[in-house]
Amino acid sequence: MDKKIKLALLFGLPLIGVVAGYLLMGRTIQVRVNGVDQEIHTRALTVGGALRSAGFEVQPGDRVTPSSNTWLSKTQFIEYNSTSTIHIWIDPDGEIITLNTSALTPQEILAAAGIEPSASDEVLVNGQSIALEKVLERYAGMTLQYRPAVEISLTQGDATQTISSAASTLGLALWQQGIRVGGGDRLTAAFDLPLQQPLDVTLVAAHPIEIKVDGAIINTISAAETVGEAVKTAGISLQDLDYTKPAENEPLPADGKIQVVRVIEKIIQEQSSIPYETERVADDSMEINQEEVIEAGREGIKASRIRVRYEDGEEVSRTHLEDVVLVEPVNRVVHYGSQIVEKTLQTPDGIIKYYMAVNVIATSYSPCRSGVEGRCYTGTALGIPVQKGVVGMHRAWYNIFKGTQIYVPGYGVATVADIGYYPYNDYWVDLGYTDADYEPWYSVSTTIYFLSPPPPGFTGVLP
Repeated sequence: MDKKIKLALLFGLPLIGVVAGYLLMGRTIQVRVNGVDQEIHTRALTVGGALRSAGFEVQPGDRVTPSSNTWLSKTQFIEYNSTSTIHIWIDPDGEIITLNTSALTPQEILAAAGIEPSASDEVLVNGQSIALEKVLERYAGMTLQYRPAVEISLTQGDATQTISSAASTLGLALWQQGIRVGGGDRLTAAFDLPLQQPLDVTLVAAHPIEIKVDGAIINTISAAETVGEAVKTAGISLQDLDYTKPAENEPLPADGKIQVVRVIEKIIQEQSSIPYETERVADDSMEINQEEVIEAGREGIKASRIRVRYEDGEEVSRTHLEDVVLVEPVNRVVHYGSQIVEKTLQTPDGIIKYYMAVNVIATSYSPCRSGVEGRCYTGTALGIPVQKGVVGMHRAWYNIFKGTQIYVPGYGVATVADIGYYPYNDYWVDLGYTDADYEPWYSVSTTIYFLSPPPPGFTGVLP
């Protein structure tokens, strides 16, 4: 036998024995397949052979660690991630990305699709939220729902904060951040608004308010901007002429107190009398100071339409709308004498001739008793001194009789020369004196006689 053959047999036979023994012996390997740990009992020499012996055929794109051609003798653990078809549904537009990947976690799958998720983004599988780093039990045709986070700028009072959330609605996003929106709080966007784009929202906390309405007091809370909005959200309806205090368009009062005033207006009809007028007709067949009633006069009747306003059941105003005359009034007609007849009268001061006698109230005055404290008036309206024999009258009488004479029993003849005022009676005369010879007349009833001749144009009618 050739020497070389002998040597080959000497060294090869032991090696063949070792290999044969190894193949016949077999071994158990720890394997993680698509994130699931298991054991493989195999007699394969390489990692790829071990996987094939367990029924896993490595395909292009599959990820094997260590590589498939690594000797099994150098391996304690095999990780095998097979390639499968994954669908990614991207909210809110519903775009679908399909890819074949061996990635196991949502973060890796999204990265394979060219998406860099943030910590606030959300991934859902079968409607359940899954952490980005969680290893998935993948299956062919799996769909991941990817919801990118939306930024919410939230203002509360003077503070503004930015919230990044992938919640489906605004309300859920706030709840996840521990922000509670009470029933009376006001949010400037709908609580159930879908989060699809960045939002700027304001949250106004409700405050206690007290609404007085219909004889009752309603205590509630409100974050309304105006009184009208607060009343409406409290379920109170303003009808027709109803109004609020403060007004509907005003902001909520600092003390939170609001009053709703119920207003009702009614149209009523009332009857009333129409007073008659007096017609005075001069009659030259009668002497002055004589009168005769020709027509007694009769009141008329009218119906009035009136708008009556009630606030909270109390009448507050009446507005006259129109009158309808039902019965016309009949005027009173009086004939008065305009014939001036001169008469004579024997007096203690001698015989006087007069044309008119009138009952009046007589008072007296002097320069320093003119009715203005601390002032003395020595002159008269006619320009003569205040003294006995000078009398004053109301301006209307003075304008007729100035410069003429009258006779006053107990006083004597006097000239109408001054203007005065007596608040209680137009039929009045003020008797003049000097301060030295003053005599008091305390509203004495007397008759005065207007001495002839009468002033030009006098008709016998006293104003």
